[in-house]
Amino acid sequence: MISKSRVFLTLSRPQIAYSFSLVNKLKSEVFKGSIYRAIGILAGIQISATFISHFFVDKQVIFPVEDYLKNDKIKENQHYSIAGIIKPGTIEIKRGTLDVKFILTNFDDDITVIYRGETKYEFKEGETIVLTAYTPDLKNKNRIIGLDYQTKHSMDGYMWEDKVGVNRNNYGLNSKLQSQL
Repeated sequence: MISKSRVFLTLSRPQIAYSFSLVNKLKSEVFKGSIYRAIGILAGIQISATFISHFFVDKQVIFPVEDYLKNDKIKENQHYSIAGIIKPGTIEIKRGTLDVKFILTNFDDDITVIYRGETKYEFKEGETIVLTAYTPDLKNKNRIIGLDYQTKHSMDGYMWEDKVGVNRNNYGLNSKLQSQL
């Protein structure tokens, strides 16, 4: 086997310089090629990840009460959002717990909702809410478990200045009457 030092000794000075410049050119071309290859691979990974992530992202559609009851594609324990009105006279709060039971309605169809959690001031009868919920039993779609909710007032962020005088006793009526006088 011939060692590298013997090969370099047999080459003349211009040949050695040319061989080093050729090696450097090859290295730079290989380096450029590997950079472009790496960029291409990263771009492919990004595109693939974006495409695949669309299958796992929960795209929530807000169903009105009527559409929810007619929808046959809802699965058990699948989270979805449903919009409706809290039927007047139906809120039942279990004393000493965070359990709340009420009826969500569109005034034609009713859905019984069981919700466990704190309720905000805006949670009251006759209020429009968007409820994140799931159906534990598809045979009884009129009974759902609420996970979270958002009231119409909590969706209207621009109206918070008008709610300064609001409390549980006056529901903002006094502040509105005073502003009109």
